[in-house]
Amino acid sequence: MELEVLKRVVIITEATIKDELLNLIMSLGAKGYTIDTVCGRGERGLRDDDTLLGEYLRNIKVEVIATKDVAEKIASSVVERFFNNYSGITFLHDVQVVRGGKFKS
Repeated sequence: MELEVLKRVVIITEATIKDELLNLIMSLGAKGYTIDTVCGRGERGLRDDDTLLGEYLRNIKVEVIATKDVAEKIASSVVERFFNNYSGITFLHDVQVVRGGKFKS
């Protein structure tokens, strides 16, 4: 088994921007993404896991595996485009991936 080092981009933000965020990620060269509903507390307060909240009042976590160049483009573009008006955090780290070619152009 051969492992390849790629980048994992994690974006945690408001679900209201989900569609626009996912379109941006794909337009920058991502081959796919994984998305979860999450809750937590930050400088803008508590986002609870209350099932009574509408879908767009929750937070989401989007994860993308990509090459270094694509990952850095995604991270900087997300911060520039969304985080002046919406809460969020983005971080990257190295991951070892089996079948790494699936994530390249």
